Amino acid sequence: CDVGAAVDGDMAKAMIEETHYDLVISDIKMPGANGYEVFAAAKAARDDTEVILITAFGYDPSHSIVKANREGLSAVLMKPFKVGDLLRQVRQALSD
Repeated sequence: CDVGAAVDGDMAKAMIEETHYDLVISDIKMPGANGYEVFAAAKAARDDTEVILITAFGYDPSHSIVKANREGLSAVLMKPFKVGDLLRQVRQALSD
């Protein structure tokens, strides 16, 4: 796997515009762009990009999960999660 890491949502969006990613994993609440904005950028760049959003205990003040679910979100992981849960969601997203 080739992996890229962004320090905030704005950097994630810029990276998505420059590089094709098969999968994007993003927190919902972060500096700069939020998780939904990163999700939307990934889908705008390439509709077949899978996106997994992560949130702490269901914290989602901008209703990112609801909006993204309607638009093809692959999965949501609630913190804290086990590595096995993450791997399972990654495998499922990439096999669809």
